[in-house]
Amino acid sequence: MKEPIFLKPIYKDYIWGGTRLKEEYNKTESNKEVIAETWEISTNKNGKSLIKNNDEYNYNNLDEIYKNKEIREDIFGSKCKEIEEFPILIKFIDANKHLSVQVHPDDNYAKKYENSSGKTEMWYVLDCKKDSKLVCGMKDNIKQNDIQDIVKNNKVKESVNYVNIKKGDIIYIPSGTIHAILEGALICEVQQNCDLTYRVYDWDRVDKNGNKRELHIDKAIDVINVNSEYFIKNIDNKLNLNACTEIISTPYFKIEMINVNNSIELESNKEMFYAMNVLEGNGRLKTYNDEYIIEKGDSFIIPAKLGKFNIEGELKIINSYI
Repeated sequence: MKEPIFLKPIYKDYIWGGTRLKEEYNKTESNKEVIAETWEISTNKNGKSLIKNNDEYNYNNLDEIYKNKEIREDIFGSKCKEIEEFPILIKFIDANKHLSVQVHPDDNYAKKYENSSGKTEMWYVLDCKKDSKLVCGMKDNIKQNDIQDIVKNNKVKESVNYVNIKKGDIIYIPSGTIHAILEGALICEVQQNCDLTYRVYDWDRVDKNGNKRELHIDKAIDVINVNSEYFIKNIDNKLNLNACTEIISTPYFKIEMINVNNSIELESNKEMFYAMNVLEGNGRLKTYNDEYIIEKGDSFIIPAKLGKFNIEGELKIINSYI
């Protein structure tokens, strides 16, 4: 049980989604007309990634493998041995329309009120329209004691900070940061394994039944941090060919970009699993025992005790670990 674990996503058809994941990332197994998100690597109760190569693993989903303590260390590494829940969740997101302006709690608040971890996340911009923007934080003149008035009196739209984005940008969103992915952005998101979202503002839209989506005003006021240390930077011009480049390190996850234009030899780490998502291109993943075709949109786990492996072809792969 040391071969890569290839995963099938969970599909989400939220009202703001589009069709690009189906058209460009081979997400064709769903009959949903709109695909807002695919949960690519997840054990969350609201969406557990299915196992593609279950003939090798004999499990239905990733959570079943993780919950088996007899094999957890071999596959997920010594750092995960005593961690009861798989620590990260990775998604592809197609914002055909604006997402709600929202905020996520930190670990302390989430544990106290929601029996959950908090949610810190990172976005990598796979693609976006010209002049695309995101909501990230509050305007500089906003103070912490202004938050209650802004949220309760519907002043959010004019109080948040809008930032320009382009392909290759990474955006770090610590818990407590007010934020929103806006129309035209295609995103890979790496986050803590948490599905808590407090909506602050939803652009006054209604669903097909004429109803507005629920807002979470009081909880959002509790957790919004106007001094949150979010940041945005572009990393695409810093990537070397046939190399791994660290792009972000947080208390919850680290992320590398693997940029392959021929071949690269890598080795697993006995302390941790690698969670890999193919963002561009196609090629082959070769292990000691086998080889696998990999292409844009594929997601898989490299077990901690896999050992050496090769990736060949022309690919860009995001590698996340703890």
